[in-house]
Amino acid sequence: MDDANPAGAKCLEDDVIPEGHRGPLIDRCQPSRCGNSIVAPAHLPIWTAERASLNELLATPKLPPNRRALLKDHLSEVDLVIRKAGP
Repeated sequence: MDDANPAGAKCLEDDVIPEGHRGPLIDRCQPSRCGNSIVAPAHLPIWTAERASLNELLATPKLPPNRRALLKDHLSEVDLVIRKAGP
């Protein structure tokens, strides 16, 4: 994302930008959804640790169904990022 030229930045597309804000809107900047987001090999350990944490949480037997669904959705996004960045 180039602050001087945000055209094409999915994190800013059709959104109201708060006055004075610079950079991506973090809640919308997701590597699984944005072709402009780059995940380098150096980032993969962070993403694989996130996947491990999510799998550990999903192994919790008494996890509420709505929380489990949210975690599964996030795990799908993490897996997509890892596949995109993989060798």
